Amino acid sequence: MKEKVDRFERILKTRVKGREEEQLLLAGQKSEEEQIVSRLDTLRSQKERALVSFGMQQGTLLSPQEMWFQRKSIDVIEKHICDGDSSLCDVRQEIEATEGRLVEKHREVQIMEKYITSMVEEWRTTLQKNEQNEMDDIAGIRHGARGRKAL
Repeated sequence: MKEKVDRFERILKTRVKGREEEQLLLAGQKSEEEQIVSRLDTLRSQKERALVSFGMQQGTLLSPQEMWFQRKSIDVIEKHICDGDSSLCDVRQEIEATEGRLVEKHREVQIMEKYITSMVEEWRTTLQKNEQNEMDDIAGIRHGARGRKAL
C-alpha cells in the first residue's frame, strides 16, 4: 500500500508542477497584456496631441508637403494603435485559454489530493485494525494461559 501511495504522490507532484507552470505562463501573459495596454494608452495620447497640433496649424501657411507629413504621422500612430488592439485581443484570448487550462489542472490536483488522502486514511484504518487484532490475539492468549493455570 505504501508503494501505491508513493506512486500517486509522485503523480501529484508532477501535476502540481504542471499547474505551477501554467500559473507562471498566465502571469507572463498578464504582464504582456499590461504592457500592451500601457503602450496603447501612450499611442492614444500621442494621437490626441498630434491631432491637436494639426488643428492648431489652421490659419498658418503650410506647404502641402508639411500637411501631408503631419497627416502621415497621425496615420502611422493609428496603424500602431490598430496593431496594438489586435495584439491585445490575441493576448486576451491566450489568457482565457490559459485560465481554462489552469482551472482544469487545479481540479486534477484537488482530485488527486483527495484520492491520496482517502488512500492514506484507508491504509491507516487497515493498520489500526491489524494492530487491534494483534492486541486482541495477545490478550486472548494471555487470558487463555491464565485460565488454564487456574484449573
